[in-house]
Amino acid sequence: MLRLATALSLAGLVSVALCCATAAHAKGPTLAERHVSEPSAARVAPLSADADVEALKQRHEAAFLVALKEQVCLLTRGCVTDEGRLLDALETCKRVEADLASRADSGNLEAALVRGLIALRMAQSHSSRSLDEINAQLPGAAVVLRRRWAQETQVGERYLSIAAQQGQPQACLALAEHLSARVPQPEAKLASHLFLCAVTGFDARGDRAGAIDAFSKMRAALRPSDPLLVNAHVLIYRLQSPVRPWQQVEPAEAMAVRKAASP
Repeated sequence: MLRLATALSLAGLVSVALCCATAAHAKGPTLAERHVSEPSAARVAPLSADADVEALKQRHEAAFLVALKEQVCLLTRGCVTDEGRLLDALETCKRVEADLASRADSGNLEAALVRGLIALRMAQSHSSRSLDEINAQLPGAAVVLRRRWAQETQVGERYLSIAAQQGQPQACLALAEHLSARVPQPEAKLASHLFLCAVTGFDARGDRAGAIDAFSKMRAALRPSDPLLVNAHVLIYRLQSPVRPWQQVEPAEAMAVRKAASP
């Protein structure tokens, strides 16, 4: 049970993401500065395969590619586009997103994961396109795209948080990578717990490759002095549960643990 303590304790931290800022320059306390309560029991979301959710995911990806192709054609001189096909594809994407959101709100963690990932992907596309529009001297369009970026980012954080609260490692990892790279307010402290949730969750499922991948990304994103790296390192290389996952580790003690756990 100690091995899963980190995944559970993360639930209190991730819950603050439901109230995250809707824009990059939003004022007020960051996620990591909000009050955090520590849960009392450990849990890791079981490995599941929802055929309906997977079908919705594939349907959204197909429609998104059609919409993207038609949009590129629409902006390309001499390319004949089918506006009806574009509108149909966009409508399909919206319907799938609404269906996934409804399932997620009803407790389907797989749907929450997929809905969150879709939203962050859309946010990234809006962010990239806004720069292009600014360069093209269309500030009005850039404002709209930045607003859409903020909305999609909020949706992505919210639904990934729903899954991460239950210890789903894919959601923990995706949210950790997102928050650690957040501009201008990276959430390093919360991201470190999310990374540890991912490492712990993958390991608890017997997915050692997933745990090692999450640990690698954790090392790349966090400062070498982050104490939770010690817990993840011990878990990966010695398959031992963190003894004190929620207590600060003093530098001298952290060094001693690293030396003891090193291969």
